Amino acid sequence: MPSLETLIHYGFLAGLALAVPMLFTLGVRVLVLGTQAHQDSARSAAAAATHPDTSNHPVYYAGFFHPYPNAGGGGERVLWTMIKAIQDKYPFVVCVVYSGDRIARDDLVRSVQSKFGLAIRAESLYVVDLQWRSWVDHKYPRLTLLLQSIGSILLAAEAVHRFAPDMFIDTVGYAFTYPLVAMLSARMPIISYTHYPTISSDMQTMVSSRESGFNNDPRIARSPALSNLKSAYYLAMAHAYAFAGSFASIVMTNSSWTHDHIVKLFDMPRMTKVVYPPCDTTALARFPLDNRRNIVMSLAQFRPEKNHRLQIEAFAKFLDEHPQHKAPPAAAKPALADILSSDPEFPQLVMLGGARNLDDEARAESLRQLAKSLGIERQVHVVVNAPWSQVLKWLERSSLGIHTMRDEHFGINIVEMMAAGLLTIAHDSAGPKLDIITPAIHAVNGEVAAPSERDASAYLAAQEQGEAAEFPVGMVATTADEFAQMIAFGLGVAGPVEQALRTAARAAATTKFSEAAFCTAFYRRFGPVVRWLDIQNSDNDEE
Repeated sequence: MPSLETLIHYGFLAGLALAVPMLFTLGVRVLVLGTQAHQDSARSAAAAATHPDTSNHPVYYAGFFHPYPNAGGGGERVLWTMIKAIQDKYPFVVCVVYSGDRIARDDLVRSVQSKFGLAIRAESLYVVDLQWRSWVDHKYPRLTLLLQSIGSILLAAEAVHRFAPDMFIDTVGYAFTYPLVAMLSARMPIISYTHYPTISSDMQTMVSSRESGFNNDPRIARSPALSNLKSAYYLAMAHAYAFAGSFASIVMTNSSWTHDHIVKLFDMPRMTKVVYPPCDTTALARFPLDNRRNIVMSLAQFRPEKNHRLQIEAFAKFLDEHPQHKAPPAAAKPALADILSSDPEFPQLVMLGGARNLDDEARAESLRQLAKSLGIERQVHVVVNAPWSQVLKWLERSSLGIHTMRDEHFGINIVEMMAAGLLTIAHDSAGPKLDIITPAIHAVNGEVAAPSERDASAYLAAQEQGEAAEFPVGMVATTADEFAQMIAFGLGVAGPVEQALRTAARAAATTKFSEAAFCTAFYRRFGPVVRWLDIQNSDNDEE
């Protein structure tokens, strides 16, 4: 039997083992949240700046961790549609946006209206400016995943220090922030909307197979030793990512591809649901399907993973293989206004996208230089940060849409092009392959496997009768050669096949990916969180 001295010794060690994490947690809370007076002051400032409807319910503050709220991508459409949905159904909720864009609230509201056509009520919106966004902005030359993840934790610490909300909503995918938020308050639900997993099995496979790509430098791919080292690094990051994700209360993903990866990593299948991103298809679906211009349109932020270079390379191949469509050297480059007003003599590639920072601006300029080096600059137009009203004009008049990102998590811009009636070509992977362009036209043995006029006529007849029928809704490709083939097919198709393709694309986009469908699915996930907070507050009142 151990002596009393031994029992006291082990009891002390056990107490120390329990005290250390408790003291650490307390220290983190004090450092991050500050004093109670500081948080009370932050709440008072928010209360003075907003006027939610609290006639039937006390105010709740929903903190949206989205450091780039003024960008114009699909992620921002999700953010603002989510906020609009909350304002419409839960008028007592103040949406707090953590922003690194240094933009005033009223200017941000006007920007959202211009870019997405969403009317956000400023009286229930509060913007918290972040100073430390450079931690996630910085382009780390090595250990990017690790350092940007650490940066996101520091940025979240600043966000919650400046204002501690009642619920924390991450609409970017910074899962490494969740343990910090959980440590600060056990009563703060963590809602995650994940567009793209920080680390995925596809990324790990690319490294282990020594395939170069956006996430795998060619120098590493050529070296067995470096590839093995990076594989170990990715494996460690995957385990850390899974641990962090397990702190989320509710997880929403934007596609089947993202859902499958997140379920494998977070291991919360019951709490993880697909909520397709919103697409405002109502206005797009009014565009006529016929009389389209000789335009191939691209719509995506000028980020490296979007792989805009592949679009230009594919367009150049198309023009080389079909010289009758290539403008002669003496031809003048048409103005954008002229392309919109009348059908251009030669096909034009119009690339529209948002630029978040100077790096994106430089990337857009590099695309112009690439087109010039390939001798097709007279038929390529790079348009940065176009307002939504101008984007709508291109969607109404363009014939083809093109999107070349590999493993695109979803592709909301693909849906917008389909809803507008464009013949859309996307990369044969991830979200577009599994959720959006299905069924699709593929290249088989170097030839486009196009549907027959008979099948097209049968589909159109079924549509007129209101009967269910299936027909390809777009095209998929992988290489520049395949994309060039699809461009040639799309610009050359006519008659019943063209009409059926445009009709099927619009039907798929307007039923499965509408803004109304997003709001319905979002309410199913958000409603229980509000009820949980109500229960917590009820318990506090009883105490």
